[in-house]
Amino acid sequence: MKPKVKVLYAPGNNCHHELIQAFKMAGADPQLTLLTADLLSGRQSLTDCDMIAIPGGFSFGDHVAAGRLFALELNTRLADQLKEARERHIPMIGICNGFQILVNTGLLPGSAEIGHPDGLLDRNASAIFESRWVDMRIERSNCIWTQGMAGETMHIPMAHGEGRLLLPEDYDDSLTVFSYVGEEYPANPNGSPSGRAGITDSTGHILGLMPHPERAIYDWSPSNEGLRLFETGVKAIR
Repeated sequence: MKPKVKVLYAPGNNCHHELIQAFKMAGADPQLTLLTADLLSGRQSLTDCDMIAIPGGFSFGDHVAAGRLFALELNTRLADQLKEARERHIPMIGICNGFQILVNTGLLPGSAEIGHPDGLLDRNASAIFESRWVDMRIERSNCIWTQGMAGETMHIPMAHGEGRLLLPEDYDDSLTVFSYVGEEYPANPNGSPSGRAGITDSTGHILGLMPHPERAIYDWSPSNEGLRLFETGVKAIR
């Protein structure tokens, strides 16, 4: 059977269609799951799936801060389900706004309790919204989403205003999954220290990254290199 993927949606997210298509092309069964009408209402459970994906966009208009209100709902009203998902090692991926949400929940970098984030995706060092194609290198890590891909590079688009990844002083750099090819601006579009573009948790099951692999999946686009990320993640749980 095809792995069931819950693609979470809240008002303001705008990359869910691309994410659903990426998982379909990777051989999974993605299902759009509404944060409010499905999860908060109790109609569905967050853990009734094989994988969880949180798309990019501007959930709840990014009021307060990017991804903050979405994460607040997860941390409070769905805290038990979120903890169960982590304990069961249900693979998760958060892209752009989804990454911001995972950091705000405390799931990434994952050294703190849920609801007590120990990282931050701060405003870009340039203080402007950055949008263009970038190159990022896949680092060696235990991340299930990138097994067998270490040392390769990916050419994919990015578009965000709050992507400068700030981490605790004791951060374990072996959890870095993606690095921009070039630590200086504009190769590093947001000024993240050490050019980090994406990280995993200690189990390797939860992945967050700022660039958009779901927008680089077609042969006719400038790059289709993002598709392999989804194919690798799906293959890991089959």
